[in-house]
Amino acid sequence: MTRSLARGRTPADHPAAPTSVPRAGEIDSARQGDPSGPPVGQDRPVPPTTSRIPGSAAEIAARLRALLVAARPGWPGRALYALASLPFGALYLALFAGLVGSVVALIYGVGVLLVLLVLATTRGFAGLERRMARELLGVDIPAGERVRDQHGAVRKLRRLVWAADTWRALGWLGARVLLGIATLATLLFGGFVFAYLGWGADWNALTALPLLALMVAVVGVTLAVLDGLVRLSGSVAPRLLGTAPEQRIAALQQSTRRLADRNRLARDLHDTIGHALTASLLQASAARRTLTPAGDRPLQPDFAHQALGHIETNTRTALAELDRVLSVLRAEDGGRDPAPFAAPSLADLEELLSGLRDGGLPVALVVDGDVDDVPAGVQELAYRVVQEGTTNVLRHAGTPLTVAQVARSGATLVVRVCNERASQLDSRPGPGGGRGLAGLRERATAAGGTLSAEPTPSGGFELCVTLPLAGAA
Repeated sequence: MTRSLARGRTPADHPAAPTSVPRAGEIDSARQGDPSGPPVGQDRPVPPTTSRIPGSAAEIAARLRALLVAARPGWPGRALYALASLPFGALYLALFAGLVGSVVALIYGVGVLLVLLVLATTRGFAGLERRMARELLGVDIPAGERVRDQHGAVRKLRRLVWAADTWRALGWLGARVLLGIATLATLLFGGFVFAYLGWGADWNALTALPLLALMVAVVGVTLAVLDGLVRLSGSVAPRLLGTAPEQRIAALQQSTRRLADRNRLARDLHDTIGHALTASLLQASAARRTLTPAGDRPLQPDFAHQALGHIETNTRTALAELDRVLSVLRAEDGGRDPAPFAAPSLADLEELLSGLRDGGLPVALVVDGDVDDVPAGVQELAYRVVQEGTTNVLRHAGTPLTVAQVARSGATLVVRVCNERASQLDSRPGPGGGRGLAGLRERATAAGGTLSAEPTPSGGFELCVTLPLAGAA
């Protein structure tokens, strides 16, 4: 009945059904918005979506990256890593065949270039293997050094051939070949046993359950063996793909030296800028007092002009020190050697203290013994002791009578800064945070010396540092 009714209907019963196939011109007019054609976006056939095979290397790389991002560490990542062992194992086996062929081709004169090409390709595949281990297995493997970062073609070739990580990467590719063979053998053996139990065994009511249990056990054992192979690869990968022990030791030593240099720069910056700001504050206060007379005290414009000149000098010195420190830090961050700079010495002490005298601090410098042949490191540290000591006098005691003494006694240099009882406490600069003496004590201890800082019986304060002349390199 339904079939006969369907046959008996006329086209008028279906007003929406097309009576003829549309021509190409009508389709074009509909696309261009022709009113005579069907509205755009209505009654159009939707083209089926088909997956296009990537043709270019960029598309293949993009899909591989998307696949690596989608497969996070866990059982999906391990499964993908195990399956990838098959094509990668075949690829690395071909690479080893090329290496053997290049060694054989040495007698023809072109083998050297082939060996270098194979080694460079090995390092490239090692980088890919590191990324796969990180993304799929969650193994943290440091990248290590790159041959392209070396300066000069000869140095690059030397690192390519003699670097330990090149040959360890080659060993890892060999391990990946064995892993691919083991994965293929496990899949073939497990698939053969599973197929034999499923299609070759005698199934009946008595053997059905035992055969099903055996098939499930075969699948479980196969997956467990594959998972064990992948986990074994994950445990071996950091040793073969990571940095060599000597490279890790060298990187650790370089990091230690860089941290020590930055710590020294921070202390020098603290000493220089702290002293410059404290001295400038003292001189600015003295200039203000001379330009603002109290009672019958006369104006002293010459003294104020001199104090402003010292403030300008101190500010330039602090800015130059800050610029030097920033230049060194930028050079270290960029992997370059910082430019050498002239460290302060005992000959610069008079210039250091002259600005303090002009600012109102009565300080005297006493040098006992021959200090010309004192090592440069000891001279710089002695300069920092006097700088920190006088800065602390200004911060905590005002402008009392102060004596800076540098005395050489045999193989020892004694640096002492001693001041009398505090004066002008109402106008002294603000106190420091106590970091200067702590850093100075660390530097004195590192140089094999000692530091003592304690009040004197007369109510003053004394800073004394004893330095062996052979203690600073």
